[in-house]
Amino acid sequence: MVGCSGCDTKFINPRMSLWYQDKIPYGTWYAYTSLSTYFPKAREISVLKESPVYNIGQYYQEAEDSSEAQIPLPELYIIVSPRFLPTEDEKNELLGFVKKGNHLVIAAMQLDDSFLDSLGVENVYYQPGTAQVDTALYTFRSSALERYQTYGYPGETMSRYFKMDKNSGWETLGTLSSGAPNCIRLKMDSGTITLHANPLQLTNFFLLHKNNHRYWSDLLSELPRAYALIWWDNYFRSPRNETDNFSSLGVFMKYPSLKWALYTILLLLAVLLFSEMKRRRKVIPVLTPPENSSLDFVTTIGRLYYQHKDNSDLARKMEAHLLEFIRQHYHIQSNLAGDQLVRQLSLKSGVGQELLDSLFYEFRMIEEHGAVSDEDLLRMNDLIEQFHIKRS
Repeated sequence: MVGCSGCDTKFINPRMSLWYQDKIPYGTWYAYTSLSTYFPKAREISVLKESPVYNIGQYYQEAEDSSEAQIPLPELYIIVSPRFLPTEDEKNELLGFVKKGNHLVIAAMQLDDSFLDSLGVENVYYQPGTAQVDTALYTFRSSALERYQTYGYPGETMSRYFKMDKNSGWETLGTLSSGAPNCIRLKMDSGTITLHANPLQLTNFFLLHKNNHRYWSDLLSELPRAYALIWWDNYFRSPRNETDNFSSLGVFMKYPSLKWALYTILLLLAVLLFSEMKRRRKVIPVLTPPENSSLDFVTTIGRLYYQHKDNSDLARKMEAHLLEFIRQHYHIQSNLAGDQLVRQLSLKSGVGQELLDSLFYEFRMIEEHGAVSDEDLLRMNDLIEQFHIKRS
C-alpha cells in the first residue's frame, strides 16, 4: 500500500515543442484546432511549411467583370514558434503582407533583433522559472470589458517583455504581473501586427487550465476584421538564418566575381579533359610469345643421324642419357657390376629384372661389337621406353 501510494504522482512532459499537432502540455494543439470555432466563416485554415515569401498574400477574390481589379482576400498569419529568425526577403514580405490589410501574430521565445529594430521595439529577456502554485502571472485586456483580466497557471514562466517608445504607435494588450508589456499590437496602414514575448501562454497547458481559454479568445477577438484565409506557421520552428544555411557553393553564387571565377575554372577543366583524351604516342604492337623450338631441334637431330646412318654413336648417346637419368633419380652409380646394378635398379624403380637384363644386354653388345643395325637401335629404344613406362 505504501508503494502504490507513490504511483499517484503525475509527471508533466517538459518538452516545449509548440507544435500544432502535439497534445503534450507545451504543444499548441488546442490553439490550432480552436481556430475553426473562432473563425467559422474562414474558407481555409492551412499549415504553412514553406517560406511565406512564396505563399501568403497570393489569393484574390474573383471579380464579376474581367475589367475590374482583383480584390485581395484578407488573410491571418499566426506564428507560434521557439524562434522567429526570418531572412531579409521574408522580413520585407511580412511587412508588405501587413500593409495590404492582413494581420500577423508572432509569438516566439527568440525574436529577430533587426526585425524588432525596424519596428522600434526592444525585447528584454529574463531567466525562465516555474510557478509552484496557481498564481496570477499575466494580465490581458478584455475587449468586452475594456479592462485587464488576470490569468495564471502552475507551469513554466518567462518574464520577457517589450520596450518601445510611447509615440511609436504600439498598443499594449497583455502584461506581466509587474505591468511590463509582453503582448503588443501595431496598426500598419490597413493591417495590424501583434507581437507576443511568451508563446507558452498559447500552449495546451496554459489555455486548458481553468478558464484560461478566454485568453486566446480575447486575443483573437481583438482582430479588426474577419479573415477568409488563415495560415498557421510551421516554417519558423527550425532555425533558418544565413549561418545555419551556410554552404561553400552558396558563397560562390552569392558574389558575382566568385561565381564567374568558378564558371571559368569549370570551363578550363572541361577543355583540359577533352584535350587530354587524345592519344599522344603510337599504338603498342602486340608481341607474339616465343615458339617452343625443342620439337624442331629434336626433329633436326634425328634427321641428321638418319642421314649419316651413325647408329652406334646414337646408341651410345642413348645409353649415356639413360645412365645419367638413373644416377640422378635413383642415386645408383653406373660403374657397378652388371648383376648388382640391375638388382639395385629393380628394387628402387620397381621394373622387373628381365626387362633390365635385356636392356643392359643390348648395351654390352654395343660396347663389344660396335656395329649397330637399325633393328638393334629400334629394339633398344623400345626397351628404354618400357623402362620409363613401368618405373615408379
